[in-house]
Amino acid sequence: MRAAPSALVIKMQPYNSLNSSNMRMLAMMKGLYELGIEMELVTRELSAVSERNDMSDYAFLEDVKIVSFSSNARYEQLVSSKSSWKQALLPIARKIYHRLSLYDNSLAIANKASIDVLERREYDYVISVSDPKTSHVALRNLLNQGLKAKKIIQYWGDPLYGDVTQRALYPGFVLKREERKFLRLADKIVYTSPFTLENQRRNYPEHADKMIVVPTANASQKIYPPTQNEVFTVGYYGAYHSRVRNLLPLYEAFAKLQGVAKLNLVGDSDLALQPTANVMLRPRGVVKDLEEKTDLFVCVLNRAGTQIPGKAYHTAATNRPILVLVDGDEQEKMIEYLKTFDRFIIAQNNVDSICKAIQDAAQNPREWAPCPALAPKDVAAKIIE
Repeated sequence: MRAAPSALVIKMQPYNSLNSSNMRMLAMMKGLYELGIEMELVTRELSAVSERNDMSDYAFLEDVKIVSFSSNARYEQLVSSKSSWKQALLPIARKIYHRLSLYDNSLAIANKASIDVLERREYDYVISVSDPKTSHVALRNLLNQGLKAKKIIQYWGDPLYGDVTQRALYPGFVLKREERKFLRLADKIVYTSPFTLENQRRNYPEHADKMIVVPTANASQKIYPPTQNEVFTVGYYGAYHSRVRNLLPLYEAFAKLQGVAKLNLVGDSDLALQPTANVMLRPRGVVKDLEEKTDLFVCVLNRAGTQIPGKAYHTAATNRPILVLVDGDEQEKMIEYLKTFDRFIIAQNNVDSICKAIQDAAQNPREWAPCPALAPKDVAAKIIE
């Protein structure tokens, strides 16, 4: 009897921490599992201060061998310290570090990744998943130690050059040079946005033939019962740092929507917003209970760049409407692409457009269904074919 195909997945971020990149990876892994592929996952331990994700949608992980590297000890000591002066120092230290380094604090872990912890030396597929970019550093390190694969796949979120969250002081040619070193390692390079794919093919023409685009899968479909809300409830669940996304028009729109709708705004931000009569604010955390009672999800596109936030794809696995607020680069192309899914309500990211879209959604409800194009098995098959 022929053995099942094997895959090694590399992710230098705790697989059970709460973030969009992990949701994308886990949905892909679920698809690989449904394709009958035996998997091993190389990851790192969950930090004492990290938010743990709800893992109830990922029962398949019981059949996955998970190898977790220890976290960066010095970093853990700093972030978990109760010392007031260390806590005051932490934001400054982070800012300096991210200015001077292309990578996050997992770089040291990726550089020390040892092939000896793996179950085997050769796999059918080896897939490094970013963010963080150190997943590709770990891939390079393991390949240098003799790791082999029939197909090496890099599954990217934001590229290194052109990443809107990149804060390092290095000039563009340095970022390109580093990114090119990673791309050389891969037999296949997967992006989640057709506009990122277009830019990457232009930036690295020698690797263009290896690059494809595959939309982000959803690990599971969620069919919610009617909310029974007395007031139409809108939910934005995710980070909204001001240099990446402009949430002010959404927040300000609700001053005009009192009595019509209320907003749940949950996520990390640098904005000092205040709750109002119809705006609830909360830091990041598990939002499963809030999602079930949300009438309309909101996704805000980035101020710049070509990436489509994973939130748009994740919420498309539900039977709730999704309002996508268009901002930043390539707006017309973004609108045309999003229309191909026949799943999103699309509006400009300004107060008047937002108010009109929310009022229309509240007054003219319609039936929605999970997007079939984002099924894990279909997405995973495209990634490895």
